[in-house]
Amino acid sequence: MTIVRLLVLAMFLIAVPVWAQDAQIPEIRTSLEKDTAIPGQPLIYRVTVLVPTWLPSPPVFPSYETPNVVVRLPSRASGPTSETISGETWSGVTRSYRLYPMTAGTFQIPPGTIKVTYADPDNQQPVVVDAQTDGFEITGEIPEGAQGLDPFLAAKSLTLERTVKGTPESMKVGDALTITTTVKVTGVAPMFVPPLSDADPGDGLASYPKEPVLDEKEDRGLLSGTRSEETSLVAETAGSYAIPEKSLSWYNLESGKIETATVPEIALQVTGTAGAQPEQQADPFDWRGLFGWLVLIALVAVLATVAWRLLSPGAKRSAAALKERYYTSESYLFRKLTAAIRQHDLNGTLQRASRWKTAVDGNIRSGDWKDFERAVHACSALSYSPARPNGREDTDTRWRHLLETVRGMRLSLHRKRQSETHARLPDINPR
Repeated sequence: MTIVRLLVLAMFLIAVPVWAQDAQIPEIRTSLEKDTAIPGQPLIYRVTVLVPTWLPSPPVFPSYETPNVVVRLPSRASGPTSETISGETWSGVTRSYRLYPMTAGTFQIPPGTIKVTYADPDNQQPVVVDAQTDGFEITGEIPEGAQGLDPFLAAKSLTLERTVKGTPESMKVGDALTITTTVKVTGVAPMFVPPLSDADPGDGLASYPKEPVLDEKEDRGLLSGTRSEETSLVAETAGSYAIPEKSLSWYNLESGKIETATVPEIALQVTGTAGAQPEQQADPFDWRGLFGWLVLIALVAVLATVAWRLLSPGAKRSAAALKERYYTSESYLFRKLTAAIRQHDLNGTLQRASRWKTAVDGNIRSGDWKDFERAVHACSALSYSPARPNGREDTDTRWRHLLETVRGMRLSLHRKRQSETHARLPDINPR
């Protein structure tokens, strides 16, 4: 019996170092400097991993992605660290995250799993452990006095510029000009700058907006950058037009006040392809000339009737073919498609879009058709989705976006055809 007790005691003493070793799992520490920030401004969250030996491979950190929160890693987000624990030096890594609330409200950051690989203290073999961090919450808070700012934008500085490429004061039907609107900010990422596109200029001007261009920079933790939006306008009808002034209100982080940047309106004057002719005094009416014209018209009509009967049915088939070619032409089908969109006719839009797609015969990129399908889906939700739009303004916005989408697709089609035409032209000075 004594021998058995001695054996059990010996096994226990042997197991103690193993238990102690098992207890030396990675030490995970987290810190959040503060939990409330102005929307668009960062909160710093740090995660530190410590092990009793060393890390053969870097830890795999979680992303902490959360709706309405932008999670980003600054430059040099991870760095080595060490600390004395119970008289022994532990080494590890610290990672910093920047959490940007996009709007006002409270947001739950979920728990995260960190995959840690460290060397076993006894045999230096790699040990893989999944460590957990606790969830926490952060808050986006609008400063006092800025609650009415919609959309909300906070920055240290902001400038608004608008440039025009073309001659808006002397355009002709068919002429085009390009309007570029640029916002430059410091103290905030340009992704937080709201859209700047002008409203649909209405009948008489065709609008072809491009995708916005964001350019972001970082200098010692200070974010800055620009958001540029470019729109091409094509004059379709003579007349006077105005692109209204554009204003952007923002909260100044330095002064704590709301400021507004504005660019002036742009006046457009569009004339026909030919200038107006001066009025001339009417000559006395020539009755004899009128009689001669009537006789000539009657003679032409008789000859046309005779020719029509002699040439039938071939002439009739040719006329029918010309008529069919016109009704299946790309330009005619596009006019019918835009007419259906302006009337908010969903079924008519789908039918005419299918016919127009057949007419362009694969000359439009598949990506453009996906944009068209998304825009149509947004319009179809007006009738079939349980999530109805917020009033007439939302309805008009969705249909206007669909109209701008198909116009942009047609502009891309014309540019592609022009480039193909130029490619087929012979060299003027062949060698």
